[in-house]
Amino acid sequence: MDLLPEILEKSKPITTVTEIDFKTFKKEYFNKKRPVLIKGFAKKWPAFQKWNFDFFANLEIQDQIEMEIGNVLNKETQLEEKDVKKYLEKVRDKGMEESEDKTYLTAYQIFADFPQLLDDVDFSYLNKVTADDVPAVWIGPKGTITGLHADDHNNMLAQIVGRKLMIVASPKFKNQVYPSSKFDYGAMLSQVDINNYDEDKFPEFRDIEFLRVDLEPGDVLFNPKDWWHYVKSSEASISTNTFAYTWKDLLILRPIERIKISMHHRGWYKKNNCTCCSN
Repeated sequence: MDLLPEILEKSKPITTVTEIDFKTFKKEYFNKKRPVLIKGFAKKWPAFQKWNFDFFANLEIQDQIEMEIGNVLNKETQLEEKDVKKYLEKVRDKGMEESEDKTYLTAYQIFADFPQLLDDVDFSYLNKVTADDVPAVWIGPKGTITGLHADDHNNMLAQIVGRKLMIVASPKFKNQVYPSSKFDYGAMLSQVDINNYDEDKFPEFRDIEFLRVDLEPGDVLFNPKDWWHYVKSSEASISTNTFAYTWKDLLILRPIERIKISMHHRGWYKKNNCTCCSN
C-alpha cells in the first residue's frame, strides 16, 4: 500500500521562518541539530532569476553519467547511462510531466565543470559553521522520488524551479525506519518503501512522527545530519544543495567513507548490494 497519504495526514508542519540571521541559524538550528524551512530565502539569489530548464540545456555539457530510475534507495537499483545535455533538452522540451520515464539527474556536481555557477547560489550560513562542502544540482520530471534515508552530513537544499514534497523524521526513530544493509555513499538507507508499504514486515514504521515540508520555488531547507527524509517532486523540478562537513567529519567520517567506497569498488564490501551498481 502507498503509506504516503496517511503519513501526510498525521504529520506536523516543519518549523518555518520567513527571515533568519546567521546568529539565530547557528544557535537555534545548526547547534541544536534542528531542521528549519526558510521561506523565500533563495529568491534573492541569481540562481532564482537565471536558472530554468533552458538555462541548463543550453550549457555546453559533455558528461555521460548514470542516472537513477525510480526509487533506488529503497528498491532495486536501476541506473541508465545517459547524455546529460540530451536529458536536459528532453526535460526542457517535453517536461516529462506525464511520462512514465522517471529518470532523475541526482546530486549532479555541475559546479566542478562550471565553477562560475557558484556565484549564483549562497550557502554561506552553512559554510560558516562547516569546514568543507560538496554542492550539487538535482533536475528531473514530476514524480521523481528520493527514498527514505539519512545523510551522515549536514544538508542545505534550495528549491529553484517547481515544487517538492518532503517528510523528515528525527534520528531518534532510527530503529523504526528499519535501517537497510544496502550501501550508499554518505548515507544510511531505510528498508521501507513508503509507496509500497508492507506492514507485516515493518509494523513499527507507522509509529514514526514525521514533519511535512512543502518546498516551493525560493525556499531553503536546512536538514541536519542523521535526520531521515523522503522527497517527491510535485512538478518538473530544479533544486540545488550542498552537503557540508564539519572538522570532526573531515577527521573521522570522510576517511571512513573513502575506505568503504574503495573497498566497495574492489568488491570487498557490500558487493552487489548498493545504489551505485544496477541489480
